[in-house]
Amino acid sequence: MTINELRRAFLDPADEFSPIPFWFWNDEVTEAELTRQIDDFRAHGMAGFVIHPRKGLSEKIGYMTPRWLALVRHAVEEAAARGMTVMLYDEGMYPSGSAHGEVVRENPDWAAMGLREESGIDLAAPSSAEADVYCVTLDGQTHTYREVKSGGTIRGLFPGEDDGEANAPAAADLLNPEAVRAFIRLTHEKYYAAMPEHFGTTIRAIFTDEPDLLGRNAKPGVIPWTRGFLEEFGSAQELPALFGGGGEDAESIRRRYREALRARLLRTYYQPLADWCEAHGVALTGHPAKGADVGLLAPFHIPGQDVVWRQVYPGNDLTGPESVAAKSSADHARHWGKRRCAVEYLGCCGPEVSPWAMTPADLKWYTDFLLSRGINLLIPHAFYYSIRGERKDERPPAVGPNNTWWPFFGDFAAYMRRMCFLLTDSADQAATAVLCTGDTVPWQCCIPLYRHQAGFCYLEADLLEKCRTTDGALHIGKQRYTHVIVDDCVRLTEKQRRVLDEFTRLGGTVIAGGDADGCISGLPQMDVRPRRPGLRASHIVLGGIHFYLFFNLEEPCVCSNVYLPQEGAAQWWDAWTGSIRPAAREQDGTFFLRLARYESIVLCINPAAPRESVMSPEPAPEAPAFTQPAQTDKWTLTRPDGASAVITPGAEGQLPGWETLPGWEHYAGTVTYETTFRPMAGGYIDLGEVHETARVWMDGEYAGCRMWPPYVFPVATGQSCVRLRMEVTGTPANAMDSLTLPSGILGPAQRSE
Repeated sequence: MTINELRRAFLDPADEFSPIPFWFWNDEVTEAELTRQIDDFRAHGMAGFVIHPRKGLSEKIGYMTPRWLALVRHAVEEAAARGMTVMLYDEGMYPSGSAHGEVVRENPDWAAMGLREESGIDLAAPSSAEADVYCVTLDGQTHTYREVKSGGTIRGLFPGEDDGEANAPAAADLLNPEAVRAFIRLTHEKYYAAMPEHFGTTIRAIFTDEPDLLGRNAKPGVIPWTRGFLEEFGSAQELPALFGGGGEDAESIRRRYREALRARLLRTYYQPLADWCEAHGVALTGHPAKGADVGLLAPFHIPGQDVVWRQVYPGNDLTGPESVAAKSSADHARHWGKRRCAVEYLGCCGPEVSPWAMTPADLKWYTDFLLSRGINLLIPHAFYYSIRGERKDERPPAVGPNNTWWPFFGDFAAYMRRMCFLLTDSADQAATAVLCTGDTVPWQCCIPLYRHQAGFCYLEADLLEKCRTTDGALHIGKQRYTHVIVDDCVRLTEKQRRVLDEFTRLGGTVIAGGDADGCISGLPQMDVRPRRPGLRASHIVLGGIHFYLFFNLEEPCVCSNVYLPQEGAAQWWDAWTGSIRPAAREQDGTFFLRLARYESIVLCINPAAPRESVMSPEPAPEAPAFTQPAQTDKWTLTRPDGASAVITPGAEGQLPGWETLPGWEHYAGTVTYETTFRPMAGGYIDLGEVHETARVWMDGEYAGCRMWPPYVFPVATGQSCVRLRMEVTGTPANAMDSLTLPSGILGPAQRSE
């Protein structure tokens, strides 16, 4: 693409880069309401959705019944008429693999299996490998192990079918190829028979969700197993190691057990699903159960992971095993030549006080967390068909039409599209690889890399033998690595070690994970002065054009100089506002970068065009120097239902939140604030603390919208007195959970020069 084509595609990206939200079908679903909601999605920037049967679905509709399939077909046809994409979800409800219990109802022997250590069984000799009981003598003691049904279930759709309830559907044995064939026949084949003409056109993928070998709520003390697995794993003498014993070789045995399970699950579950999808013109997408399950992604046409349950959150994006999920799957896609990588995110990611208290700032943070790690297909969790009754408490918050921020979601959708466009078909320029294995992805050694803007990619150790080593670098796909970090938690084979030895012999650098922090100055990194630990940065090339992506995930304000040696014409591309402007560069190659918290920007450098002479503006201060509070006597508050109130500022200019007003305690929505104030021409007004979104008009002229701090708006007037009107929208938390969280403008509202 030429630079002009890239600009046009960035400013108005194609529908393929749209977010594709989970759409929970969880009530008395009707054709008319499906059509209405699809139109609403389209009007707010959505060009697709994942049809997700969910708890609360009407029993009269059922699951995979003729009525269910007719509703799905209706939604698909409506999407087709609007040029939208549909993904089908393969279970009712999750984890995937049981067809809402139909697999086990068809054949009870297909229930999820496990192995359990037992006592009180006295057998004279060990049983054969084909038997369901194994006896092992170790250190003079006899240990007995029995193959058992795990008792695991999935979360179902109808009353009495949730975790721990009597009718929860039985989980199927995903290690049993016959059970998996039944699962495909009961789901995929039925969908295809109902609408074959839409597969490969409107229906583009089938989503499989965190398959669980034991199922949920399995019997205690049971580990994943299936009939005939002993021969694949090893010998009965090694079984004690799987239950905490086993001597010096125990860890090696347990690792081999995990590898054997993974290999079988790939062969019996993921690969058959991928083969079926490929034969029917659609992609397999979704994600395994854990963020570190990189070794299970190979069959996925669109690999993915999930970021849910607030395992990462604002201020904590670098710690814990689930912090690797997005980057490890995005890097898998890079190394395997897969064009897209998806992440399901936002489910149960609200604050502890109430998931419904998730703010637009949270939505921006989680989106940037994923984009900064290379994810280019975003699947918000979730748009609810209904929040009637208990449905509102089923893994909230709803992040679509049932949220107060829905009127602003189009801005987020446009932002997501622009960034996902840049991250698709581009080549990451990271020069450092961090090795991982099928179920082990290190995160501690990567913290200094993030904080020093040292780009890296997770490289699966199994791919080392597929790398070319030339000119002191490892080459795989579009990637080139001069440095490799090997953490202690990553176990390498002799062949893999020989590849690294050859790499170092030819000039490459290998660093132990524990030494990464001390070696950071020697790693390839972006030169940011002063260093900002909360700044995430990456460098990609698309169509021969260099793009530097900057995300402020943590800092109150980033004010730094960034040195980039790349020559060429430079521009700032703002994916949030959809604007492009020239970028000033000093003679030494530095650019001045200023980002408020949760803001992002893209620097585009076109090496085919000469460097342009752009006047460098004076760097803005990190925070405005505030003068006196805006002189306001009172504020009039009005709700859409006509309720109104008058509030007055306190001594320091603070305002009471609307939740303090009688009858307003649990109101959630938009409130109009009106007042007059004396401005400083050419200055700013800062609303101070606001919960959460503020749209501002001054003398009837729209002044802008802010969804997170700072709530600062320019005052371009010479009038002595200005009519100020603001529409402030809070979260749904107070209404949904009967809370009284701070709402509205708390201030102090100030003016500054």
